[in-house]
Amino acid sequence: MGQLWLARADRSNMTAASRRRFLKRKATEGAPRPTVVTRAMVAKANLAPAEPPPVPRPKATFIGRAPVFDRRMDVLGYQLIVDTIGEDPGDQPRFLLTRVLLEIGLDSLIGGRTGFINLPMQSLRDGIHHALPPERMMIEVSGEIRRADEEILRSARDDGYRMLVANIDQAERPDHVVQIVDGASIPFDEEHCEDLITQIVDWSPRAKVLVTGLREPSDVEPTKRAGATWMQGDILRPAERIDEPTIPANRVAVLQLLGELERPDVTIDDIDRLVSIDVGLSYKMLRMANSSYLALERRVERTRDAIVYLGLDTVRSVAALLSLSEATDHSPEVVKISLLRACHAKELFELTNPALANAAFTTGLFSSLDLLLGLSVDQVLDRIPVSDAIAAALRSGSGRLGEGLALVKAYEMNDLDALARSHFDPSVIVWAYRNAVAWMGRIERGLSG
Repeated sequence: MGQLWLARADRSNMTAASRRRFLKRKATEGAPRPTVVTRAMVAKANLAPAEPPPVPRPKATFIGRAPVFDRRMDVLGYQLIVDTIGEDPGDQPRFLLTRVLLEIGLDSLIGGRTGFINLPMQSLRDGIHHALPPERMMIEVSGEIRRADEEILRSARDDGYRMLVANIDQAERPDHVVQIVDGASIPFDEEHCEDLITQIVDWSPRAKVLVTGLREPSDVEPTKRAGATWMQGDILRPAERIDEPTIPANRVAVLQLLGELERPDVTIDDIDRLVSIDVGLSYKMLRMANSSYLALERRVERTRDAIVYLGLDTVRSVAALLSLSEATDHSPEVVKISLLRACHAKELFELTNPALANAAFTTGLFSSLDLLLGLSVDQVLDRIPVSDAIAAALRSGSGRLGEGLALVKAYEMNDLDALARSHFDPSVIVWAYRNAVAWMGRIERGLSG
């Protein structure tokens, strides 16, 4: 007790600086003294200095779509695809429904068409499918389907849901399941595809079959012969390549219009003159300006006023959509898919390098002209003067525009590995796509009046 009192008395006579030194010394008594590692010690131990830990990249939810074609190669609907760039998405079905329905909306992704969505059988057991509008969706049921699950499938069918079995080999009684649902979804296999489709149709003559994963346009005819109802994959056949002397006048006119609209110094009067030449385009511009798209209080009578109200970006998109739809052999929906690439490229650079945004739109749009018009890059660039950066991106994929174009194409192909390796932030890539889809949705609604 006396020693404690003495210690307190001694400390009471200390100055503030002495007290701090005393407390610091007491705090470190008995603690091991840290070892100072020198470069010489590292070298002696034959150890290399540790590399700094890698900085983790932000994760992003990939939300995309892939067109589903009927036997006439018209777009019937879209397969909705959800994944996480760089990691396992975990509870994917619930995650997908939250993202698509609450954040983006089905109208933006599929318009008035059918959405094809993969749900594990467990999700139907849990009732997650009830969050989907049955009239808009085709559910691809994956995973094991037990005999007890057949009653769940019947109940979903009675509620109006259309379904395909995605893993027919994992059904305990595949012949019974196919008769309950609308058909099956199978991967493309040229050798066994026909036998499998024949077996499915034998079980249920009304069954529809979606064949997925077609790799190239030449896979289409064998798949049709095998009896497929619908097809999904990289199967859009480019328009027949046109020789130089025989380019039709309507396609030359499209190139001239697109070239004028992409000029950096284009004025409202220039656009008014171009739009006024095409009666159909003028009508569409005026109709859009007077629709709920703008909800103006007064009626717009002149194309020049319509251009001012709509803005250059909208006019450029509408002009490209309408003129290309008239000049191509593909359906208007394929033109919209191509235009979405241009919008995605533009939105990507709006978020990362706004000075290149308009050039990115041009690059994305012109990169689709081989598919839509059957024109090579050289044929396009010979008729439309563009910047060296755009020309380099189209010819060799070089430069920032070339990198952005490759990234947008990778997104179209659902190539998540390429997106993860990119210098662009994955979340920015996804956000740009969402903006582009929303933009295209507004354009379509404006044109429909």
